Amino acid sequence: MSLVRRICFAGLAGGLALGLPGPAAAQQIGATTVVRNDVSRLKGAQRNSLAEGDTVFRDEAVQTGADSLAKIVFLDQTNLSIGPNARIALNQYVYSEERPAGKVALNLLKGTYRFVTGDLDKKAYEIKTPVATIGVRGTVFDVWTTGARSVITLVDGEVRVCTRQASPQACLTLDQPGAVAIVTASGVTSGPRGSATRFGFNGYCGANPGLCTPTRFSEGGGVPQPTALAALCGR
Repeated sequence: MSLVRRICFAGLAGGLALGLPGPAAAQQIGATTVVRNDVSRLKGAQRNSLAEGDTVFRDEAVQTGADSLAKIVFLDQTNLSIGPNARIALNQYVYSEERPAGKVALNLLKGTYRFVTGDLDKKAYEIKTPVATIGVRGTVFDVWTTGARSVITLVDGEVRVCTRQASPQACLTLDQPGAVAIVTASGVTSGPRGSATRFGFNGYCGANPGLCTPTRFSEGGGVPQPTALAALCGR
């Protein structure tokens, strides 16, 4: 039994002995490692502020305000950095250390993002914007979406970008760093590098340590330990 599992078991046993409530029905899927200014979780009509080290749950949304930033590290080591005025729905998350197969489904509703893949098979990731679907084949990419228009910039690896609603579906593969796809409801086109159509997340990185540096969700590192243990224990 791993150290984390031994601690989880001991913590749960202690809680039961003290008459504390058992594991909640909500599935905790990761934690925040960066929070700047106004960052909130949304669940139905409820809205609560998020702080660094807070766990995040499946089937809720995360929202940032103006001049606000956040970063979520998921249990499988996926890193998601979030820019200002953004909103993301955490639709689905299935992961277990014992089962390498899993599923991550995220809906980037508006705003700016940097996505860094974790330990799951690349086919496990389902990333959507209102007009695009992004098939992840490797590592790091940036997304800017206004709802009616999405710009995807490859940083490293490879992604396949397709229209979400157009019929027939149109797709474009990005396999060179700096390559750009521009997606609207009617189609997808390649954007010239260095043009006004390109979006990159780097502008947020310099003044915000940790926002763009890959962080691991692991024992003793990355996420503050009390939160990390709570998430790993499924509480």
